[in-house]
Amino acid sequence: MSRWQLEKADSMDHQNGHHPYSHYYTESNLITAELMGEKVGDKSLSAYGLALAECSYIDERLRESLKELSKLKSALDEAAIVAITDCRGIIRYVNDTFCEISQYSREELIGKDHRIINSGYHSQEFFTQFWSTIRSGKVWKGEIRNKAKNGAYYWVDTTIVPFLDAKGKPYQYLAIRFDITDRKKAEEALRQSEAKSRQQAEKLEVILQNLKLTQSQLVQSEKLSSMGQMVAGVAHEINNPVNFIHGNLSHASEYIHSLMHTLRLYRQYYPNPMPEIQSSVEDNDLDFLMEDLPKMLDSMKLGTNRIRDIVLSLRNFSRLEEAGMNPVNIHEGIDSTLLILHNRLRGKAGQPKISVIKEYGNLPLVACYASQLNQVFMNLLSNAIDAIEHQQSPRIITITTEQTSADSVLISIADNGCGIPEEVQKRLFEPFFTTKPVGKGTGLGLSIVHHIVVEKHHGELKCISQCDRGTQFLISIPILPPH
Repeated sequence: MSRWQLEKADSMDHQNGHHPYSHYYTESNLITAELMGEKVGDKSLSAYGLALAECSYIDERLRESLKELSKLKSALDEAAIVAITDCRGIIRYVNDTFCEISQYSREELIGKDHRIINSGYHSQEFFTQFWSTIRSGKVWKGEIRNKAKNGAYYWVDTTIVPFLDAKGKPYQYLAIRFDITDRKKAEEALRQSEAKSRQQAEKLEVILQNLKLTQSQLVQSEKLSSMGQMVAGVAHEINNPVNFIHGNLSHASEYIHSLMHTLRLYRQYYPNPMPEIQSSVEDNDLDFLMEDLPKMLDSMKLGTNRIRDIVLSLRNFSRLEEAGMNPVNIHEGIDSTLLILHNRLRGKAGQPKISVIKEYGNLPLVACYASQLNQVFMNLLSNAIDAIEHQQSPRIITITTEQTSADSVLISIADNGCGIPEEVQKRLFEPFFTTKPVGKGTGLGLSIVHHIVVEKHHGELKCISQCDRGTQFLISIPILPPH
């Protein structure tokens, strides 16, 4: 309260003989409210008393403010790392927390600058910007890594507050810091973990790419293996009769040449045959037959060689790109596959043939990748043959087809083998999984079948099997490709 306010209050309550602010007078002043009233009769003395009252009020408020400031300082010292420097950065004050974290005593710090705890982590540009900010009278905030006396590093979240003089120039700086070492360690550990995870992810990506490449190569190998089975079957079915014909042509050529030589001798020594023989020679145009028959034999040899070339062409064809999706007769694909596998289906020494029961339904043409679907039939039928080829009769493979809806067809390939254990069924379509001996299979056959049916044709593939009751594979594919 100002002097003017006190005097105004004095004039308003003067008639009452006391002053409203008399409670601010202390006993040490030795002045009472009565002394300042009309009883004394000296207005200057009254004004003096009011001034003392005002000083007493200000003094009390100052003590309260200092008390509050003391509490704030104690709280700040308890929670933060505090330092005060002059305008040159020379340390003039540090609290206990500063000494504790830096490992330096107060005596070692006072009179020094903050280079005593410089860790060398931050660049010169960092500190140039730092000093430029606070010298302009602005507050600076940031994170700094310092170095303690024992060589340990610690991080602090720092706020530098400049104190400005009447001209607006900093004359000292208050630094308030909080220890964030644990947080920075956690962040660094997280960064390292993320970096390690990224490296592992990159390695896994490379491994995955290599695995995909390897799988692709193995898939191609499996395709060629299936195509090789087809070529072997075709070669077996064609080459046997061709070789029989080709081999007999050589003997026939020798026999014919011998006969022709005999005829020439006969004509040489019997130029005038009987009329009946002469008539037959003329009717059959013997001269033409003797000239054309060797040519006919040469033509037949060319034909057998041509068939051999066709077999070679089949091998080359197996390496061509697969055709696109076209309407296909499913039954023709199955029959072609059975023809290729005929050599494995027929009986062998001590073993009867494998019976194939075909229960074909009335199927429409199905839009599919014919060569890939034939590969599915090849794999499933080959597996069915593998399952029953060493068992006694009956050895039966049943193939059933039906149109299950307006949009899809179902193909079933079943055998009466020993069945597949349940734990094996769970892994049937996994790449590289096989129960066959080493060298008998790559473990990709059924994986490829699943890929062709499910991913290429958007169909379904199921295996139903019970021990000693055989195995059935169900293939469901759409008649038309999905839009």
